[in-house]
Amino acid sequence: MSWGNHIDKRLDERRRSAVTCNLYHPGDAVDKIYRVSFPKGSFVACYGASHGWLVLANDLSNLVLHNPVTLAMIPLPPITDFACVEAVYGSEGGNLENYLLETNSRFEAYRLGIWFYQKAVLSCSPSRGGDYVVMIIHNNGERLSFAKAGQSRWQVASTLSGGDRYLDCAYHKGRFQAVTLHGMVEKWDLDGASNGPTREVIYAARPYGGLGCILTRHLVSTPWGDLLQVCAILARHYPDGIAFQICKVDPDGCKGVVQGNVLMDHALFLGLNHSACLPTQNLPGIWPHCIYFSAPVIIHAFDWLLGLRVWGGVRTYDVKIGKFERTVPFCDVKEQIYGLFPSEVWITQNL
Repeated sequence: MSWGNHIDKRLDERRRSAVTCNLYHPGDAVDKIYRVSFPKGSFVACYGASHGWLVLANDLSNLVLHNPVTLAMIPLPPITDFACVEAVYGSEGGNLENYLLETNSRFEAYRLGIWFYQKAVLSCSPSRGGDYVVMIIHNNGERLSFAKAGQSRWQVASTLSGGDRYLDCAYHKGRFQAVTLHGMVEKWDLDGASNGPTREVIYAARPYGGLGCILTRHLVSTPWGDLLQVCAILARHYPDGIAFQICKVDPDGCKGVVQGNVLMDHALFLGLNHSACLPTQNLPGIWPHCIYFSAPVIIHAFDWLLGLRVWGGVRTYDVKIGKFERTVPFCDVKEQIYGLFPSEVWITQNL
């Protein structure tokens, strides 16, 4: 799903009308476009897609779960539940006008969510009942928080410092896993001790670990039970200046794998969505041993991305030959290229 056609529109215009986004299938012709519409005020940005549900920021910068097939909507706890956010109301009528972030930065009510959230992931589909958890990366990637179904409050699980930040999280074997820019991999038990969530460090932080500049890290749960870490790195000797490296996350750390065989006739779908590893034999037009990649939020490597023409939008990366190809039409917006305003997300149907 792409909302790139709305990037150039003023945000105050977008929130006052229904938003219609484009849907593409990577196996279809590039000019074949479907449409999906969202009610007025419900779509300012999208920060996640899990099990057929989207995680949207609405015009009050609150997150909402939305099912584009059934049109069901589930509100999540408000942004004001975080101690660092304070609501400011107008003198006439008491309408919400602004938010104060960390008491010194003022944002219009519908703008804060664009900067505040980086990614959201669901543990399971809300369509199956009420036993789901939403985990979010927010506050410039420095915080990891979660909310359980039916709860009215966010619970902050972790706050990072020292220049590290969370880049991705995934739900694997009944636990949330998270990875940071410096390579730390954590496993979270949200149902453990009564005094809050418990964390187990699977792999300690090792800044850059000898690799080039880290652009993204993704955690992917595979159908055969492995947890993969996929890194996009700056690699000048590669055809497009970017390479993906894949390793297997084991209890005793991360181990390198043979790139050409690791996906076992599967394809990876990475981006703002809950990272997916899908078999290709039943997906016409989807190629095995490929990474289908849509640029997520990236705010730590702008300078490195200057001059790279393959960043931003939706690309296919062939793991065997290390080459990018464009997958769907690209909205060539400067801010999007540098990762300020990602505008695509992969949706895997879960009917």
